[in-house]
Amino acid sequence: MTLVRHGRTAHNAAGRFQGWVDIPLDESGHAQARLLAARLAQHERPPTRLYTSDLCRARQTAAPIEEALHINAVVTPQLREMNIGTWEGLTFTEIAALDAAAFEAWPFQGGPDGESMDDVAWRVRAFYDALSLQAGEHVVIVSHGVTITALLCTLLGWNTREAWAERRGLHTNTAMTTLEVNVEGGVSCALLACDIHLETLRSSHI
Repeated sequence: MTLVRHGRTAHNAAGRFQGWVDIPLDESGHAQARLLAARLAQHERPPTRLYTSDLCRARQTAAPIEEALHINAVVTPQLREMNIGTWEGLTFTEIAALDAAAFEAWPFQGGPDGESMDDVAWRVRAFYDALSLQAGEHVVIVSHGVTITALLCTLLGWNTREAWAERRGLHTNTAMTTLEVNVEGGVSCALLACDIHLETLRSSHI
């Protein structure tokens, strides 16, 4: 199973929170998505199923994968990013200026009208538990940074607060994590937050 964060958006580039706000990929994000698709098309175990968040930035990231691998993505709101509530579109600095105590408690306590990390973990774990993974198949999931971290914590037994503080498994745009699931349902991590497919893109900007 491969977990993938969506490509870059204008909000990512500007350091603005984007939870459920539906921001499309920017030019760089589309280029990242194409490179990701090319990497997955050359994978030693070709993907057999593709799932994506219903938010535009994730669906646009999944589109080149669909084309390259000739599989249709299943779109679901269960894979959405954390709902940031009234903080949508603000920078970290702006949020801290509005309510430093609430921002300090985030993401373990949700922001105003938003979700907490536990809320996201329950949502995305319910999606995973319904997948009914079969031996030998390769499922690709296109989602979002906080959502992927929440799922990894539940699957790998990470302490959520420690993982967050250490930025463990922090996914840059289109970074991918590969998980191996054994017949008993145990999960191990074979590759964590890797974005080596973006090397050519980075070198072109030097």
